[in-house]
Amino acid sequence: MAIDYQKIINTTFLNVVRQILTETAENGLEQPNHFYITFQTNARNVNIPDFLKQRYPDEMTIVLQHQFQNLRVDEKCFSVDLSFNGKFWNLTIPFSSLIAFADPSAQFALQFQPQNDPVPMTVPKTQQTAEVIDLNALRNGK
Repeated sequence: MAIDYQKIINTTFLNVVRQILTETAENGLEQPNHFYITFQTNARNVNIPDFLKQRYPDEMTIVLQHQFQNLRVDEKCFSVDLSFNGKFWNLTIPFSSLIAFADPSAQFALQFQPQNDPVPMTVPKTQQTAEVIDLNALRNGK
C-alpha cells in the first residue's frame, strides 16, 4: 500500500486550522489577526442560509474579523454567527469542505484538497455515441 502523502499533509493542515479556531473560540481574536476561510458551499454537511447558497453555489470565502460571534469548534466542523446585511446568521462548516485558510496579518496561508465530495446534483445523462476516426486514413486522403 502506497503512502498517501497528500492526505497526511491535508489532515495535518486541517488540524492546524482546528487548533487556531479553537484558541480563537476560547480566547477571542486579537488585532491585527483576522481569518479568510474559503470552503465548498455544496459539500456535505455545510449548513449556510439559502440566500448564501444561491449566491455562492460552489465556494465562498468568509472573514472572521469584526462582525462574528458564537464561534464553536468540534472535531469535524466549526460554526459561527456572521453578520450579513446587518443580521447575524449561523454557518456550520465541516473542516473537510475547506479549500483555504489565511491570516494576512501574519502572512500565513494554507490550501487544501477538499476531502468532502460535493453533494451530487442530478443531471440527466445524454445519449452520445462516438466514432473513432483513423488519423492515418485522413492524412493519406483515404
